[in-house]
Amino acid sequence: MNRRASLLCSGSLIVLVLTVCHAQSKSGRVKKPKLPAPVAEAVKSECPNCTIAKSTREKENGIVVYDLEFRNGQGEMDVAADGTIIERETAVPTSRIPAPALEAILNAGGSLLQVEADEVRAEIKDGSVVKLDPPKIRYEADLVTGNKTAELVVTPEGQVIEGPKWKRKVAKPGL
Repeated sequence: MNRRASLLCSGSLIVLVLTVCHAQSKSGRVKKPKLPAPVAEAVKSECPNCTIAKSTREKENGIVVYDLEFRNGQGEMDVAADGTIIERETAVPTSRIPAPALEAILNAGGSLLQVEADEVRAEIKDGSVVKLDPPKIRYEADLVTGNKTAELVVTPEGQVIEGPKWKRKVAKPGL
């Protein structure tokens, strides 16, 4: 390729990148995913000021479930296609964690990064959604030590349900 053609291609690429960046910075919003009406209504009712950062659609034991992650520390939510909220996770300060749960978290090793309260409102059993009354509460703690991270899940009474399983931090690729 001659120098002029190379410069033209490079210039076109730069214009394209700048146009995309300008469009993204101008809107400042993530494109809203298309959700079924019952799911959208559940999100609007549960978290009216939440902005969806990521959504995935999965099938669990025959039930379609939407896994929604919100922006700016607004948590996560799993919602069945019929609008039933299965789980709602929200970040909580340590002052709102029951003492036995906090003790189990702090004794797990490492430094505490964040804790989310996970309210399990329904479970999927035998191909149907079963609402829980009362919901189950768990605390999910993100821990770090050196170059390793782990998640620990405990009950309000301090019983360890899962983890910690220490894994090496994954380095983020450079730009």
